[in-house]
Amino acid sequence: IAVTTLATLVPQCSRFSFASMAATPISLATTVNLADHGINPQAFRFGNTTMESDRWISVKDTAADGSSQVVVVDMHNGNAVNRRPMKAEASLMNPIDNIMALKGVTEGTPGNFVQVFNLDSKEKMGVFQCPANIVLWRWISPRMLALVCDQDVYHWNLEVANSVPEKIFQRAGKLAEASTQIINYTVNSQMSWCLLTGISTQDQGKTIDGNMQLYSIEKKQQQMLEGHAGGFGNVLVNDSGAPAGLFAFSERKQGTTTTKLHIMDVTAPRGEGLPPPFKVNAEIQMPPEAPSDFAVSVHLSEKHGVVYMLTKAGFLFMFDIATATMLVRTRVSQDTIFISTYSVKTGGVLFINRRGAVSSVQVNEPSFVGYVMNNLVQLTNRQEIAFTLARRFGLPGADELFQRQFSQYFASGDYKNAAMVAAQCKSGFFFHPP
Repeated sequence: IAVTTLATLVPQCSRFSFASMAATPISLATTVNLADHGINPQAFRFGNTTMESDRWISVKDTAADGSSQVVVVDMHNGNAVNRRPMKAEASLMNPIDNIMALKGVTEGTPGNFVQVFNLDSKEKMGVFQCPANIVLWRWISPRMLALVCDQDVYHWNLEVANSVPEKIFQRAGKLAEASTQIINYTVNSQMSWCLLTGISTQDQGKTIDGNMQLYSIEKKQQQMLEGHAGGFGNVLVNDSGAPAGLFAFSERKQGTTTTKLHIMDVTAPRGEGLPPPFKVNAEIQMPPEAPSDFAVSVHLSEKHGVVYMLTKAGFLFMFDIATATMLVRTRVSQDTIFISTYSVKTGGVLFINRRGAVSSVQVNEPSFVGYVMNNLVQLTNRQEIAFTLARRFGLPGADELFQRQFSQYFASGDYKNAAMVAAQCKSGFFFHPP
């Protein structure tokens, strides 16, 4: 893995450059360059190259003899490359298991066919002839395949033998128009909320408008949003209780360049006498050199309590989930980013640009809390943000703050809270003091 030096990548929300690699808030690495594996550079584009998780990348490519093939890169196995002949027009690897979905067209039959194979057991798990065109498909769980068609969105439960896709909802508003390109579909882990995202243009591509359809499966209701990217995640937003089922999205109204980040709990019970669900928002300061740049993905890190936002022009934004405060803004790719995915293993994200470079970015755990406390001097609440991140997500670098709070509780006789503070300090400071 080639690690990119970040000393020159200045997060624009900070007044200081990174003094050394050890002091950087993020770790950026190139995990594999697909072009080095003999893949046609023309294959590095949306819909042709897919990456459903941090395990596999699947690319539809053309072999030397002109025949069609699928190239699969196993990132959990030293980036091992496997090539197979493929007549289908697209392939999609399962996020967890060695399962491949194929999509194609049967001559004389409208729509698309989908076949799903377990490559380990050589079992055909499902076959479906969809009467409509499938414009986007995604694995939304290890056994659930989502099919976004011209008019409707379907979920196909492959856990059930001989099952067929079930219609979940109909595309609406701007998302129902033929001129809108569907670019993403995601569902929360509770399978209760869905988000369909599309882009369109009113001026031949000078500006790109984003629209989203947020749909509640339980209530069978929807909300139309203006913006380019959103995502779900289960993240701690307080010191007690379970993680909240969050939805975050980047909002930009048509005709403006003002961009806002919204983060809200969409799974908490609502009603009279109940506390209002968690909700924060903040305006996003886009890079001055790319004011019309827009988000292509939003990922919530359940491991570190931050939101990652990647933009088409190659910028990475990182926000504190609890406050929606921007902590990092830096360029991570000089080329257009067209696909990304969350990594459960690292709590970060993987992304691919148009040159075929696959990169990973994640919180640099040893220095992240210290960076927030010491470098982001323009944030009056930086110590509170840093202490909260350290406390909730077990990050090192806040021993002094833990010691100060422990001493206050202990001196006042509040031994219960003093013990809680000691337990929350994951560095082991209280058990192995210097």
